[in-house]
Amino acid sequence: MIKQQKTIKSKTLVFSVFLLSFLVSCNFCIAQSKSKKSTKLSEFQINQRKEIFLNAVKERTLGNYNEAEKLYKDVLAIDPEHDASMYELARIYLTKNRSEDAVKLLEKACELSPDNEWYLELLAGVYKETYQIDKLIIAQEQLVKRNPGKIDYKLNLSLIYVINGDIKKAIAVLDEIEEQIGKTEEVSIQKKQLYLISKKPKQATDELESLVNAYPDNTRYLQILAETYLDTDQEDKALTIYKRIKEIDPDNPYIHISMADLYKKQGNDNLAIEELKAGFANTALDVDTKIHVLLSFFSFDEYYNTKKSVVLELVTILAETHPDNNTALAVYGEMLNHNQEHEKALEVFDRIIANDESNYSWWEQKLFLENQLQKSDNVYNTSQRMIELFPMQPLPYLFNGFALLEKKNYEAARHSLENGVMLVIDNDLLEGQFYSTLGDVYNKLKEHEKSDRSYDKALKLKPDDAYVLNNYSYHLTLRMENLPKAKEMAAKANELMPDKASFQDTYGWVLFKMGDYENAEKWLKKAIDNDNKNSPVLLEHYGDVLFKLGRKTDAMKYWIKAKENTKEGETTESLQEKIRTGILHE
Repeated sequence: MIKQQKTIKSKTLVFSVFLLSFLVSCNFCIAQSKSKKSTKLSEFQINQRKEIFLNAVKERTLGNYNEAEKLYKDVLAIDPEHDASMYELARIYLTKNRSEDAVKLLEKACELSPDNEWYLELLAGVYKETYQIDKLIIAQEQLVKRNPGKIDYKLNLSLIYVINGDIKKAIAVLDEIEEQIGKTEEVSIQKKQLYLISKKPKQATDELESLVNAYPDNTRYLQILAETYLDTDQEDKALTIYKRIKEIDPDNPYIHISMADLYKKQGNDNLAIEELKAGFANTALDVDTKIHVLLSFFSFDEYYNTKKSVVLELVTILAETHPDNNTALAVYGEMLNHNQEHEKALEVFDRIIANDESNYSWWEQKLFLENQLQKSDNVYNTSQRMIELFPMQPLPYLFNGFALLEKKNYEAARHSLENGVMLVIDNDLLEGQFYSTLGDVYNKLKEHEKSDRSYDKALKLKPDDAYVLNNYSYHLTLRMENLPKAKEMAAKANELMPDKASFQDTYGWVLFKMGDYENAEKWLKKAIDNDNKNSPVLLEHYGDVLFKLGRKTDAMKYWIKAKENTKEGETTESLQEKIRTGILHE
């Protein structure tokens, strides 16, 4: 049964092919009968030509172009003036990029059968592809003359005139089309463009005014007219048209944006902003368009500085109008963050991520905000989740290491940082941050050799990192190792970031350990003056240097003050011993 169905289908296909061949053959026979023939053939030759031609059509229909080409040539060998074979052979040549050979055949076919539009239309197409403009114009003009009712022929002729730089003739052809079919958008827009190219702005706007008069309630045509008024420096007329559009279609999603642009161009910023607000509150205007308008309407400086309050108001409207759109919320959250409203920004990014956890950049914004707000527990939890979702992104490992270091979970911090640093590619700044943090962690684990190597790697990547210079110096000083190097690094850190109390403390402490008590006292006093947190470590250091300078009473005052500012239960035994005995033990 299945085999029988396949046979039937096969026969149907063959029948269809031959039917098509027959129809095509008939068409060309009709065309040929109208041609001016000079070659007389015998009845045998006519029948032979017909049979070969039908076989050629069949082979071409089946896609056997080489066989079809041979058969068409056989027909022309019998009848050199068989225009249908010339046409079909030209089509085959075109598939083989033999345009020159195709043109010769088509020109001969058109000469033999001058009334055949198929021949002339294909010839015009080849002239166009081979950029033979003069011949193309003649061919297209003949097509229009033979079939003046075919609008496509005239549209193509108008375009060819434009390509040839004859704008006047192109417009004349478009005028003929309008006389035939009346006012249409396509023709009016083309004429408008041609008038503008010819530097005839009045004719351009007149053309569009006639289109608008033909379709007075079409707001799209009104919009095009308004834009043309703007292009031709007729702002007042454009504004009148915009107001007309608002009356006809008050819910038009784009009209407020257009009016905002116009008001801005006129220097009326207040009205421009009011129109923008109305446009942003329109739910019919999509989020992407609103964001594009926002970024193009304001310069970078206006967006982030001089007009950031206006921008914040607009993005607030954007977020309220599209409360479930994460892109709108992200723009709102980013602007809140820039406006120093970090808590609100964090709430927004929490909402976004609750909707969709798949966007890494939103998680990154959340992580930065939590770190900025010093929410160490949040930083830890967020970075843990990010590592699960985006295991190949290095940044979450860095923040995870920060959080664990702060929690004094040094082994876990080491694990995160060592894993994360291997993921960094072509980012010296990020890699340096990993190594500087690893230096801190290794120091806490008392793996001092690894700590020093990590700091050295960090400084190789970023030699002017003041924080790494300071921390590295301080840790060397505590260990009483390589004090000259510690002094050099601490001095450089203070050059890079002067008046920073913790850096001044480090430099003073290096000098203290090197026995330069007078200079140590000067630097530690600078640190005391710049410190607004009453750092117990700094206060204790200053007490120590005062003791070495023989100012024991003053030293005791600072040791006691250090203890008072130390959290309960964290006072060191050495500080307690100093206060108890009044003596600095080496």
